[in-house]
Amino acid sequence: MFGTSGIRGVVNKEITPELALKVGEACGSIYEKVVVGNDPRTSSLMIKNALISGLLACGADVVDIGFVSTPTLAYSAKKYDVGMMITASHNPSQYNGIKIFKRDGSGIPLKEARRIEEIVRENKKRYVNWDEIGEYKKEEATGEHINGILGDIGGIKNEMRVVVDCSNGATSTITPYLLRKMGCKVITLNAQPDGYFPAHNPEPVEENLQQLKSMCGAEDAIGIAHDCDGDRMVVVSNNGNYIENDKLIVMFAKYVNARKIVVPVDSSMVIDDYVDAEVIKTRVGDIFISEMLKEIKGDFGAEASGTWIFPSFSYCPDGIYAAAKFVKMTDEMDVFEEIRELPSYPLKRGSIMADRDKIKEALSKIEEEIKKLDFVKLIDVDGLRVEMEDAWVLIRPSGTEPKIRITVEAKEKNCMEELWNDVFNMVKRCLK
Repeated sequence: MFGTSGIRGVVNKEITPELALKVGEACGSIYEKVVVGNDPRTSSLMIKNALISGLLACGADVVDIGFVSTPTLAYSAKKYDVGMMITASHNPSQYNGIKIFKRDGSGIPLKEARRIEEIVRENKKRYVNWDEIGEYKKEEATGEHINGILGDIGGIKNEMRVVVDCSNGATSTITPYLLRKMGCKVITLNAQPDGYFPAHNPEPVEENLQQLKSMCGAEDAIGIAHDCDGDRMVVVSNNGNYIENDKLIVMFAKYVNARKIVVPVDSSMVIDDYVDAEVIKTRVGDIFISEMLKEIKGDFGAEASGTWIFPSFSYCPDGIYAAAKFVKMTDEMDVFEEIRELPSYPLKRGSIMADRDKIKEALSKIEEEIKKLDFVKLIDVDGLRVEMEDAWVLIRPSGTEPKIRITVEAKEKNCMEELWNDVFNMVKRCLK
């Protein structure tokens, strides 16, 4: 039921009011005080109301902070046992889901998620008497999140023009206001919440940000884009160029003087080459980034999808905080000039569809074959990442779909293409 990003699926197929009710009952049987929020998807209120009913029926007190970003919900969770967010993050409009956060902003660990699954599966809910039903109330939380970020980061000295693409999502309630308070002149794009996402799909990848790129070039302004719920943030330069997130990881790590950073196994080697810190690679997914940061007492964590975790503020991927941090960094140094000096290594990603049983059988064969390559390091925390002198290969089964994902990066394009062809054909052979 739980994946690396909570519970997620197509509305009224995988994600139904009945499922939300059962999850609410399970969580109400475990937790006493819960804060709940939602994004603007057309199904979010339906799912949230069912979830709240289950929580109350099993005795949990519920504070509903309404339409908010996911980082705002996670920031509010510090006053409760857990926070529960109704969102499908960057997925298209037909999807929705439930994410659960601990007091420190991190997602609940898999062990805790499995406990909730067990209660749902075995119907172990604990209904309370009529006079013990949980208390329900509404509160505002966005202002506290804004003040927390301002207290940590402060304002800027030089006025800056910033275009913010809110992707018709929840960040329309917070990022433009926060950046204005910091001293920015803000122009908003797609800041009208709309669960149909009429402007573009709510995933902040370059192909979805043509409006933002054009506006930044026309206005000589830097661009910030979020996904629907605000746990992601990406940047466009004032000449309309999309900035690669791997390079932003380098810049953020440098800016916070990180000693230890955590990134997933699919991260570019530009990070290893240009970050002056210990780089620890872990499983793909912000839950695992947060867990590793806590384990090693790391200073910064990120994923190339535009996920940023600053442990000094929260273990939640906070795209709003990251937007403010980027603006502050740009005020204090020539970020884009430094980014231009970083190389872009040729990289290719792809996948091969296969039955899950075949994938399971093929993995041992793939491991045998991959070890025949001339490598200097093998990382097996999530699939197999084989690191060579000037290249790396990652082969990992998808956590959400019946496919094997393949990533190859090299410092030279010819090397990357040759390595890609060899590895792709090898995986196909092992799947036969």
